[in-house]
Amino acid sequence: MRTLRLLAGAMLVASGVAGAQQKRAITFEDFAAVRAVSDPQPSPDGKLVLYNVRTTDVAANKRTSQTYVVATNGGTPTPFPGKEPNGADALATEARWSPDGKRVAYIANDQLWVADASGANAHQLTYLNGGVTGPVWSPIGDHIAFTSAVYPDCSTDACNASKSKAAADNKVKAHIADQLLYRHWTAWDDGTRSHLFVVGLDGSAPRDLIPSARYDVPPGPFGGSEGYAWSTDGREIAYTAKDQGRNNATSTDVNVYTVPVGGGASVVITAANKGADQNPVYSADGRFIAYSSQARPGFESDRWRLMIYNRADKKSHELLPAWDRNADAYFWAPEMNAIYIQTTDAGREKLYRVGLVAGARGALSASGAPKLLVGDHNNAAFSLSRDGHTLVWTRDASEFPAEVYAAEVTALAAAAHPVTHENDALVAQLALNPAEDFWFTGANGAKVQGFVIKPPNWQSGKKYPGILLIHGGPQGAWLDQWHGRWNYQMFAATGAALIIVNPRGSTGYGQKFVDEVSKDWGGKAYVDLMDGLDAALKTNRWIDPNALGAAGGSFGGYMVDWIAGHTNRFKALVSHAGPFNLENMATATEELWFPDWEYGGPFWDPKAMASQYRVYSPHLYVKNFKTPTLVTGGELDYRVPYTEDLSMFTALQRMNVPSRLVIFPDEGHWIGKPQNQRLWWGEVQGWLEKYLEGKPKA
Repeated sequence: MRTLRLLAGAMLVASGVAGAQQKRAITFEDFAAVRAVSDPQPSPDGKLVLYNVRTTDVAANKRTSQTYVVATNGGTPTPFPGKEPNGADALATEARWSPDGKRVAYIANDQLWVADASGANAHQLTYLNGGVTGPVWSPIGDHIAFTSAVYPDCSTDACNASKSKAAADNKVKAHIADQLLYRHWTAWDDGTRSHLFVVGLDGSAPRDLIPSARYDVPPGPFGGSEGYAWSTDGREIAYTAKDQGRNNATSTDVNVYTVPVGGGASVVITAANKGADQNPVYSADGRFIAYSSQARPGFESDRWRLMIYNRADKKSHELLPAWDRNADAYFWAPEMNAIYIQTTDAGREKLYRVGLVAGARGALSASGAPKLLVGDHNNAAFSLSRDGHTLVWTRDASEFPAEVYAAEVTALAAAAHPVTHENDALVAQLALNPAEDFWFTGANGAKVQGFVIKPPNWQSGKKYPGILLIHGGPQGAWLDQWHGRWNYQMFAATGAALIIVNPRGSTGYGQKFVDEVSKDWGGKAYVDLMDGLDAALKTNRWIDPNALGAAGGSFGGYMVDWIAGHTNRFKALVSHAGPFNLENMATATEELWFPDWEYGGPFWDPKAMASQYRVYSPHLYVKNFKTPTLVTGGELDYRVPYTEDLSMFTALQRMNVPSRLVIFPDEGHWIGKPQNQRLWWGEVQGWLEKYLEGKPKA
């Protein structure tokens, strides 16, 4: 099968239509050749767009990001800011227009630069030891905010540089900790913190706005420039931080702070709420701050409510208490007559508009229910031009990678058009099928959504294997998107259909649906997955029920491990980074609020032990293991430590189940390095093809 698939990637096969050529299945080389488009930024007048393209060099085992600029109405993109003195394209990321559109700030070689809008007169603004990320212009264009890693005890960059050098030169590399959260995601705590800085364009030195702070702005591991914002008058910055000291590993109490740009103490404005508060955005008139907030402490997947903070009376209220969706991202209309919200809904990211009206004492309220503006395919990274007329964003789907789209705000539905065409030529060669929605009745009569994707060059009348994909989280969702890791088309290239189900715990279907996976990991979510598989088989008789596989990562890996002990209906399984022994997982992971909430407490709590750890842990059902299973993971995975993968593989081997272990010493929870990805896909596709016979049956 492997030889046949590689040959198919190298030549075109004649189709049944005379004179036509059949498109080919995607290969890893195609997957790596995708130009990953992101971060669109419209010029203040909406006529130009800056955007980022990440490319992959598999031979060099690296990825490179570069900024381009293109007219919003289309045209040929050009690299920004242009050429280096040696003739190579300058590699800029996080490019941001100045408020007047005459300059662009960007990151190059881990430092902050500014150039004219044409790319000319580029000059470096920072030379900080900890590097720079996340530039944000002040509203009047005289300063730029950013973050940089520092040692909190250092008051000068020379001190930071000295400490970094001493650590690098020290032959002893021991990790020493005296409190929890001593490592996070893929990194041990090295003593540095991400601090908020501002720098002027006049050549003055950058200033740390939170000197000595022992917290990160924004909190790790994934926060970016959405975590802080300038006030309209440029005198204040609001930012997101978590300052819970010894409780950092068990608390989700993140807060929004404000700090004077001219110097002074930070003030927390969300102290009353003990859940998480984040990502402040000042209103155009400067009177309000919008931010997102979770009400329940300790629960990282509570509904993100859209809150409005009145700077005059220092009070907050929820704008849309009856709207059962998350405020994932949001921005104000310049006229203050609306706010725009991005959210996940039924397997796709969408944009809504909420009208605003002023009430008593100037308080804002919604004038009606949110109105859907952009809902076709999957949409993200929305950005509104400063004049409020032009909206740009990225759009992708299961069958095409992301491209930049744009539209006038007054005609979003009718006038949305692609601005970039970075992947058109590649996509035109490939047999890529779209996601087909289906709904079914899951556990306790709930309505559940899924997708089916046909294999390349599907033909009626033939039988094909099927692969059930299970997402992580568990509070997450499969979207109709071009996934950069668990790519649907790469699974389908084995010659199998994909059954993609969003079971209990998935986002985009209301908070009750999300809540119903907690303290019930092997319960309703498992029933939803099996019911969804049955529903897909019933509707798509061309999927062979005797040639089924399942694959998942993180919670999806847990569910694969659970499946191994609870059903023999699958011919092959792929488990990546899956919790196997919940008791061990609960004290080896880093964010301890997660097992405390999901399992009802630590394992020494008698109730949690009786109702969760000794009920829903896959390691308790090893005696039932029979299905051939591939187990993969990364040694730098501190979210689900790779010892869970080792334990799963050991159990499979002890039960004499055909199994294979693939562990990457230089990867974490995700497999990201190009050559590692090539090996991972080769192992996954090979395993599924071997046991599912990945070819249609007449």
